[in-house]
Amino acid sequence: MVLKFGNDRDELYQWWRNHGEEWTKELRQVCIDRRNIRHDWQFTKEQKELLNQYYAANLLLVECMNRSYVSKQVREEIESTMLLPSKK
Repeated sequence: MVLKFGNDRDELYQWWRNHGEEWTKELRQVCIDRRNIRHDWQFTKEQKELLNQYYAANLLLVECMNRSYVSKQVREEIESTMLLPSKK
């Protein structure tokens, strides 16, 4: 879909009213297909709580590393594995 409006806002608004919803759906699909983002996740309350706990734990780990001495090797190992899924 090619958009050419120049400085005509009325024409842009008219186009958006007629095509905005379709364009938004197409953009969302491109994001999913090309970047693997913007999925419509339907997490349960328990899953959301686990994600929040996981985030808080990682944040605490980063804060601890920033406030104390951690060797470069250990820091790199932690950073390269901290956001990987659990091996359960």
